[in-house]
Parts: sequence; structure tokens; C-alpha cells
Amino acid sequence: MKYSIIIPHFNDFKSLERLLDSIPKREDIEVIVVDDKSTETYDLTNIKSKCNFLNNTSGVKSAGTCRNLGLDIAQGEWLLFADSDDIFTPNAFEYLDDASKRNDDVIYFKSTSLVEGSEETSDRNLYLLDMVENNLRDGDQSIRYRYYPPWGKLIRHQLVIDNNIRFDQVMASNDVMFSVKTGYYAKTISSVDKAIYCVMQRENSLTTKPSKKNQKIRLVVDLNRNDFLNERNLKYYQTSVISLISMYKDVFSFDTSMRLIKSFLLFKQRVMPNNLYNKLVK
Repeated sequence: MKYSIIIPHFNDFKSLERLLDSIPKREDIEVIVVDDKSTETYDLTNIKSKCNFLNNTSGVKSAGTCRNLGLDIAQGEWLLFADSDDIFTPNAFEYLDDASKRNDDVIYFKSTSLVEGSEETSDRNLYLLDMVENNLRDGDQSIRYRYYPPWGKLIRHQLVIDNNIRFDQVMASNDVMFSVKTGYYAKTISSVDKAIYCVMQRENSLTTKPSKKNQKIRLVVDLNRNDFLNERNLKYYQTSVISLISMYKDVFSFDTSMRLIKSFLLFKQRVMPNNLYNKLVK
């Protein structure tokens, strides 16, 4: 098996069918869909003919749980991830086949983005495009630690197995530590100047309208990420204290405030964003 494509799903069967239709039917591609306790009823006959359709019966509801369940049974040499409301681009698997001949552990690709239900382009993927272009042009390694979505890249399965890398079982930012760890443990990475994935922009998604509850989860994940990077002498890639306060000022609790202060006092946190620090130095 060449590719294992893992897709978490919840209550969006029509979009899931659209995604499955964007994946070629080949003997060397396995598609694993893990349903996260959907409440809507739907005729699954067509969907089940195109994938291995599983149910999350773990008792822990989250996309991270679903992705881990997919990892448990994946057989492919390479891992691909997709969200059920997105699609692969028409030539994606031609580009993937070419890239899979490389010896890298993680291979990053470009992406496109559309506003759901229209042909209007979205800016949801632009920061990711910048990272790919910077890696292609300058060999910038930031992409290892800041390209958080699991989609839009090819990940060698053995890398994940050897380092026991899993998704966090939380309702927001479940993919951040998975992506940071795969980036860190990859011996070599590369980027490809081709788009393999189209991400859809939706009005009521977790990214466009984050709740306070989810923001609290994101804050904890960001602090975990900073700890991971500090322990490996990679403070340059941390989210700075100034940025953390700016992004999460409304959701800090006593515990997270104390955690940040203690880490700051022990010189484990980057204080200023890199761009601001560079301006002050100049």
C-alpha cells in the first residue's frame, strides 16, 4: 500500500462524498474515514464503496481521536490527511507520485482555497503558501514547526511509528503537536511547487468563529508547543509571550497565567515575536 488517507468526519456526508470523488480509485491507495459520532442519518452505501468507513466508539469525541483510530489500522508507506469538507486538486496524485520517490520524511505542498459554495478564492491558505515558498526559495526550516494542518503534506508512515506520534484528543488544535513532532523528528524535509489540496472556507468553522472554550484549549496546546520547542533549544520558533497575551487575553485562567509567568521567569519563553525583535535589533 502506497498511501493511507485518513479522514475524520462529522455530520457532513455530502461534502464527504465530494472529497471521496476527488481521490482516484487505485489498488495502492487506502481511504480510511472515521465518523465522530454523527447524529444525522444518511445512506452510506455509496460512501462505503469508496472507503473503509469506521465509527469512533472510543468514548472520546474529537477529530484527533478519529485520526488516531485511522493511524491504528493504516497500512500505507505514506500518510495523507484530509478534512471531510475539503478536496484534493485534479492533478494531486500525479504530484504525490512524483514526490513519493524522494527520500524525505515529510514533503510539503502548496494548496488552494475557495469560499464554500462558490468559485470565490479565500485567503485561508495564504500563510501556508508563504511557508512553502520560503522553504523552496531559502530552505527556511520554520515550516517544520509552524505548518500546523495535517493536510497538504506527505508524511512517511515509519516516521510516525518510530516516534510514537499521535494527535491530541481535544476539540481544537488537535493537529498542532502532531505536526510539530513530525516536523522535528523528520531527518529531511522538502517542498513541492504544486498544489495538491483545496481547503474550503466556511462561515461557522472552528477557525473562523472560535469559541472561548476552544480558545482555552488552543492556549494550552500553544503552551505545550512552546515547552516542546524550548526543551529542544528551538525557542526561535515559539509563539512569543506578547503574541500569546494578544491572542488569548480573554481566556487566561489562573493556572495558565501561572504557567506562563513561571515559564517566562525561568527564561523558557520567547518574549517578543521574531519580526518585532529583528526591528528593535536593527
